[in-house]
Amino acid sequence: MYRKLFTIGLACLMALFVMTVTQVADAQEPIKGPWLWMIAPTEANQGGQASTDIDSLSVASGGDVTEEMVAANGANEGDEVGDYAWTLGTLPDNGDTNVMAVDIGLTEVADFNDVSSYSLIYLVSATAQSGVTLGVSSDDSIKVWLNGEVVHTNAVNRGRGGTPANIDAYQDKIEVNLLEGANLLLVKVSERGGGWGQYVGIDADVTTSPTPPIFHIQGEWLWMIAPTEANQGGQASTDIDSLAVASNDDVTEEDVAMNGATEGDEVGDYAWTLGELPADGNINAMLVELGVTENADFNDVTSYALITLVADDDMEGVMIGVSSDDSVKVWLNGEVVHTNAVNRGRGNAASFQDSFAANLVKGDNILMIKVSERGGGWGMYAGISADVEAIYKSSAQLGTSVEAAGKLPTTWGSLKIK
Repeated sequence: MYRKLFTIGLACLMALFVMTVTQVADAQEPIKGPWLWMIAPTEANQGGQASTDIDSLSVASGGDVTEEMVAANGANEGDEVGDYAWTLGTLPDNGDTNVMAVDIGLTEVADFNDVSSYSLIYLVSATAQSGVTLGVSSDDSIKVWLNGEVVHTNAVNRGRGGTPANIDAYQDKIEVNLLEGANLLLVKVSERGGGWGQYVGIDADVTTSPTPPIFHIQGEWLWMIAPTEANQGGQASTDIDSLAVASNDDVTEEDVAMNGATEGDEVGDYAWTLGELPADGNINAMLVELGVTENADFNDVTSYALITLVADDDMEGVMIGVSSDDSVKVWLNGEVVHTNAVNRGRGNAASFQDSFAANLVKGDNILMIKVSERGGGWGMYAGISADVEAIYKSSAQLGTSVEAAGKLPTTWGSLKIK
């Protein structure tokens, strides 16, 4: 089962959830999306009722992709299953799947029969909600998974009816429980002939997203700063090892990214210091408050932020988001997983400027973020989509180095989060 997403500060989830999407679900209206869509043809005359319990994803992919896998792990836009690729699409007001599939380029067939559609979306809830009503209408048969579990099946050939005016107007109503955080909903509608479409609504306070939502990492990071040469901060210093420069090569980015650091240890004129990034992401203001510097407008300087992500299991394709003022470089378990040599403002907390996929290993994962500042503002935001604990651990607490092999970026198609 897809567990709730947890990072330090999840109590502020709805305020911190990055709105890459989308729609606040209203029980009075169907969820239009965007959803992430896939279609898979059935055998002739075997669509609708007859294919409800046939895994058309498995058939189309030769067993490489299954309904169970997608229901538990989600999918990635652009990943292929048979002759089709997962594609984002917003369902029209009348719930016509066929019209939408043509509009988004998923098919050119305007009257597609003997075919199953799969639509997935994340329902993001600020709190756990028990016994809420999920409503569905379909043309023809329908099967629904929530967090990897089948919660509803109706093997029937029928029209989907009119647009539901409220939760009671859906053809099928199911009582479900929502976890705090992200809940993965997968809906399969198998079409025999004629119309083809669906309505889905939920009587709960949720926000929807077609991709795994990324939540801000709150709590204390371990911080270090290292001045650059004059006029060489930001973009120009992205690939300069400012730790090595400041310490005469006694401390390097590679060493810290692999092994971590300990509060109080010195690098040049500064010491590693614990501090909680403020909600507005202002590194400079935080460092002044911590007493690391008295310079309220520090330019040509680089910050290093360390935190340990503790995972219960290996996790592939976890999404990490960062925003930065100015340039940014990110290491995970000693490997560089993202670089953006740019001079820019960091934007606001409502969205991440950069997002990328990376793998976590079971246990401790060292995340290091370098932000190089040229002038003006100086700050960052960082977030993750996975079920992890984000805490400070000293080098001694981390123990031996984590092997970085096998932890390069991957795609959401192989994500495994229980």
